Amino acid sequence: MGKSANAVLARVRAMYGKRLSLTDYNNLLSCKDVKEIALYLKNKTAYGDIFSPNSATEVTAEAIEFALNKEIDGRVQKICSFEKMIDNHFYRYYIIKSDIRAIISAARTLVSTSALASSYVPSDFFKERSELDFNKLYNIHSAEELIEATKHTRYYATTKKFINAEGFFDFSSVEIHLMRLYAQTAKELGKHFSKASKKELYSIIDTEIDSLNVSNIYRLKRLDVPNEDIIPKLILDHGSIPKTKLLDLLDAQGDYAFMSIISTTKIGKGFTLSDFMYPEAVFAKNAYIINKRLLRFSSNPDIAVIAYMNLAVAETNNITHIVEGKRYKMQNEEIKKFLVGAD
Repeated sequence: MGKSANAVLARVRAMYGKRLSLTDYNNLLSCKDVKEIALYLKNKTAYGDIFSPNSATEVTAEAIEFALNKEIDGRVQKICSFEKMIDNHFYRYYIIKSDIRAIISAARTLVSTSALASSYVPSDFFKERSELDFNKLYNIHSAEELIEATKHTRYYATTKKFINAEGFFDFSSVEIHLMRLYAQTAKELGKHFSKASKKELYSIIDTEIDSLNVSNIYRLKRLDVPNEDIIPKLILDHGSIPKTKLLDLLDAQGDYAFMSIISTTKIGKGFTLSDFMYPEAVFAKNAYIINKRLLRFSSNPDIAVIAYMNLAVAETNNITHIVEGKRYKMQNEEIKKFLVGAD
């Protein structure tokens, strides 16, 4: 392993060392409201820089989430800038992931009136390296304009599928189409990896796809959506769960049968019936374990960076869950069920 690879590994592992501690999580849970959470983050953690000097007196849950998104972008930018200096082509992975988040965010504005619908705005670093025209993307008023904004980019063939055969904008499939493109593109970017590193990369990507597939199946089954309408909402050409097992999940009658099948997969390891109250939290915890192991043991700096960023996103999601929990007066024990890596 060269000096440059060692430098990247050392950098991201040092950054991970600044993560929130168990004490931090307990203190955040002890906060009475969003203002106290903001003050604690500002004065006691590595997130202090995300707040302007006077923001703690007027901060909102939406402002915190927006600031956390910017913080994650800032960390990626630092690492990508460093990797670019050592001529690493793989940094484009983060540009593509940012682009996809931006497209999903723009698409959400067409179906949501929430202030958080367009909460993701890429930093200038990502905008400058993107194929997208962000002036067009963030000024859309229809699905047709959204698709047009992606013309002449790698995303165009995918966004055209946002309008279904009947001519309607199918927002429920937006994430599916883009995640399929993400998986394919990310794996292609890793084609020059060693066999061991490629396996590590695939384990990260396939875990994301598995989580999305299983969550969609479980959620849509609970809504009594017919199997033939669920299948188009799945990504069958990526992920570690075989197509046959996904189809078995579609046919599972009741939570116990569903659990019996999913508990035999990597993403459903350790699943119990009580976990079906918050199945996404179980998937997130297993993904956290995978990424933590790869950050610690992978010798490939690109894998370590991806693992670190996934862990960083998990941490900011934890903060968001605490903020939302306090906002809606949830008990701490309930909030804890949504937290990952906080024990």
